[in-house]
Amino acid sequence: MMNARWFCRGDIDGFFGLFVDNLLQLMLIAVFCTQFCGMPGALVYAKIMPGAAFSILFGNIFYAWQARKLAIRTGATTLPRCPTASTR
Repeated sequence: MMNARWFCRGDIDGFFGLFVDNLLQLMLIAVFCTQFCGMPGALVYAKIMPGAAFSILFGNIFYAWQARKLAIRTGATTLPRCPTASTR
């Protein structure tokens, strides 16, 4: 069984791209829920934002776990662990 690396070329760039994308999504959720849907800020910031942040975190961890399993199974050493990473 191969010992797959946790990071490969492109993961750092992909991480920062994903970070900016997720940050913008959370900002849009906050603005749309409060300004356009009329939801109270207490609900948005106490319930919706933590739930959205948790789902984004869990989704990214799950994707990295799947990518690592695939790298071990196929023997690929350049398979990115970040969904937006490039191996170029």
